[in-house]
Amino acid sequence: MRSTLSFFSLLFIAPHFLATAQFCFSPEKPQAGQPVSFTYSPQTTPLAKDSMLEGRYVRYGAPNMMQLSRPATVTLVRQGNDYVGQLPASAKEVTGTMLLFRNSKLPNRTDVNKGQLYVIPICDASGRTVPHAIGGQASVFTRSHYLYEAGARSDPNWVATLYEHEMRLNPEVRPQYWADYLAALVKQKKPGYGPKVKAGIESYLASRPTPTVAELMDGAQLYESIGDFPKANALRERQKAVDPAGSLMQKDRSMAIRNETDWTRKKTAYLAFAKDFPTSTLLPALTVMMTDGYFKNNDIKGLLTFVDQQSPAQIDVLMLSTMANQLAEERRSLPEAEQLAKRGIAVLKTQPKPASVTGNWEVEKQVRHRHLMNAYALALLQQEKYTEAYTAYQDVINPEDVENSDPRTNERYFLSALRTNHANDARPFIESAVQVGKAAPSLKSTLRDWYAKQPGNTVAKADAYLADLESDLKAEQMDELRQLLINEPAPAFSLTDLKGRTISSSALRGKVVVLDFWATWCGPCVASFPAMQEAQTRFQNDENVKFLFVNTREGGPLQRVHNFMNKNPYPFVVPLDTQQKVAKSYKVLGIPTKVVIGPNGRVRYRHVGYSGDPETTVNELTLVVEMLKQEQSK
Repeated sequence: MRSTLSFFSLLFIAPHFLATAQFCFSPEKPQAGQPVSFTYSPQTTPLAKDSMLEGRYVRYGAPNMMQLSRPATVTLVRQGNDYVGQLPASAKEVTGTMLLFRNSKLPNRTDVNKGQLYVIPICDASGRTVPHAIGGQASVFTRSHYLYEAGARSDPNWVATLYEHEMRLNPEVRPQYWADYLAALVKQKKPGYGPKVKAGIESYLASRPTPTVAELMDGAQLYESIGDFPKANALRERQKAVDPAGSLMQKDRSMAIRNETDWTRKKTAYLAFAKDFPTSTLLPALTVMMTDGYFKNNDIKGLLTFVDQQSPAQIDVLMLSTMANQLAEERRSLPEAEQLAKRGIAVLKTQPKPASVTGNWEVEKQVRHRHLMNAYALALLQQEKYTEAYTAYQDVINPEDVENSDPRTNERYFLSALRTNHANDARPFIESAVQVGKAAPSLKSTLRDWYAKQPGNTVAKADAYLADLESDLKAEQMDELRQLLINEPAPAFSLTDLKGRTISSSALRGKVVVLDFWATWCGPCVASFPAMQEAQTRFQNDENVKFLFVNTREGGPLQRVHNFMNKNPYPFVVPLDTQQKVAKSYKVLGIPTKVVIGPNGRVRYRHVGYSGDPETTVNELTLVVEMLKQEQSK
């Protein structure tokens, strides 16, 4: 008894002496439920020269009550050189309060009492501090961000001391502090801490006839923190034996499912997991993985059955939308694509807000609904269910937002409208799409052909109609492209093409010449060829426009070029720049490079690379060629 009282005195006399100088409170030994008033004297603190001060405090209790540690502000009233404040009565679970002081206008200016904060412990009726009044202080340092948010860090030596004192005064609370105390020793990193921590783990677990899952978990984490992985794994195995339905077992089986390469065994393992752990937090992610697995294994009928068995909360409707759309694009499993999209639409109506959605769920639901309806409409269209497709597309098309519409969707919408005799109803939206550049060339051709067949119209009127729709957009695009035009001399060249013909710049004088520098090994070059073919086709009847596909930087036998063109019969003229002289003279730094020479023999346009967008490539080259032709006619 004498040693306990001596220890108690040592613990509180020194802090109380410091408190008398700059912080004191009343009553001196507050009990639970009592309001506490305090006086703070900042003269010897970092806030000695500040005048606008406030207090910030947290309540604390046992480790499992750390939700009490929510910072609150207490108003300070100045009285001469001191400040006074009052804390409201605390809840019965509270075992103490910790405070810091700061400049209310400059919150980064703080007094945290050299990292120990200012403490008001709760006492019992006899005046003795209650259990957790000391250890709870350490919990504030280790289990909350209170000190960190004040721009300070805890002292690991002080934290360890607090834990030691708590367990000496109240041995019965050791189960709540042993792991935190040993973790504090690890952070101290004093000489010999490893064996001391190891001995602490072993002695504690040995004192527990049947360690709990939490104790085994804590022990494993402590072993891991000192690098003893075999013992950490051994405790985890004990944890799984004690709690075969616990988180470790769930993680192991979840990982086994993820790593399983045999699709049949993977399905069996998933079904067993879902049966054994129906409420597992790991199940939703596994369900998404299995949904994707059915699709990747082309088990589309199985996918439908699987999705139908899931609750709305377990279904990723965006994944269903993507799958249905891909199936419809590829014209495979079309009835199943239709059903997948329908299932997604039905699920979305009752689906709770997913954790991944941070914004307005109602707005996000509308976006997801349009994605699903788009996939649904395409699946119907590909099955030639035109009436249903047209109705579905009307739910996708937004006449108020044509500038953000998708050109492919616009084209499919108009096709379904044509097939159901609703072309006139769809016409205003499609015209707007053409005007803002959201219509693919094929859609514009379809619109023109339809317009030409209307009573009183001709092909010439249809051409004029389409040109009028595009005129403003074309003018804007040409204005932008003019900023990219250059004006450099076009070096003379004479090359032999794959057919043995001589191709010379002098013979092309007066024409618009498009040079596409490429090589068979260049992926972007080859990827751009369909777009380049379309661009060439637009001017195939124009004798004043010439496309040349100059093979350069090939670095191999010419037969490779012949083989490529034989395998890919593009209608291209292919001059061979075997020495790269023409490429160098035209400042080709990388391939593909497109160069356009005007009728006056000057280089007017140069573009390196391929964006991957064929429509943009075709449109830009077409406009450049048309601009240069217009310049010649002036």
